[in-house]
Amino acid sequence: MKNQNYIKNINELRLYGIEKNSMREKINCIPITCNDVLSQLSSPIYINATIAILVLSGTATLSVNDKDYNLKSNSIALLSSSHLFLLSHCSSDFNAQCLFVSKEFMDEMDSTDMIYKRIKYGVMLYNAPVMQLKDLQASLLLERITTINKVIDDPDHYYYKEMILNSLFAFYLDLSNIIERNIDRGNADNQTRYENIIKSFIGLLVDNYRKEHKAEFYASQLNITAHYLTLIVKRITGQSVSDFIFEMLYSEARNLLTHSKLSIQEIANGLNFSDQSSFGKFFKRKSGVSPVEFRKEGL
Repeated sequence: MKNQNYIKNINELRLYGIEKNSMREKINCIPITCNDVLSQLSSPIYINATIAILVLSGTATLSVNDKDYNLKSNSIALLSSSHLFLLSHCSSDFNAQCLFVSKEFMDEMDSTDMIYKRIKYGVMLYNAPVMQLKDLQASLLLERITTINKVIDDPDHYYYKEMILNSLFAFYLDLSNIIERNIDRGNADNQTRYENIIKSFIGLLVDNYRKEHKAEFYASQLNITAHYLTLIVKRITGQSVSDFIFEMLYSEARNLLTHSKLSIQEIANGLNFSDQSSFGKFFKRKSGVSPVEFRKEGL
């Protein structure tokens, strides 16, 4: 179980002195130096966010879930809220650009297609979260992060939130493309049995999440027990089978409430909830508001 003393939110990170706006409590781009590491990130910590650490210069050691990785120029580390991490042994010229995106804001960005892409690379990188980039790849991701940062600093833009979402979406599309290209497809046969099961589970999930909400269905399709599937998914990704299913359902529910004229009863039926009340309870647990309030307020 996570020690609550280790958990921080984005707005608790005091890594630089420029004025923050309220949006930076949900999404933030932060440059970090050796001094910042020593003052804020040198003790084990969970952060309630998805994190990308792009190293621009220098070296450091990143410890993730008790495993050490060497960081150097053009390294990128991709961390989730289930990664306990710290930085150490920083060189004096260490400099990195970090992107922190809260779960709250990620939910607003995610289409089901984007979730599928994130799940794919999340599975691949959960137990090996550091990747070395080529110069052009690192430059492209730095440009994307810089753009996100500029957009956050323009709250008077008429389409402020949409601009942030679109710039963030572009970053993740480029990141997904880079990850796919950096994977040695020739090593596909060397994947562990666990990784092959996860890959098959994700494929089944994308095709069936609207109708099938139980781990037992996916396990039966894979000819394994639900208990075994649950153990594998948790061990490889840090998330439960239900987490993945509910993330897909919640994304699709938000999409339908925002962009369709279907009634809430029709949405509940389409997503195979037993009744409208069950759907409403599920949605409110995830969003904090009812489906009616969500649609009315255009959240």
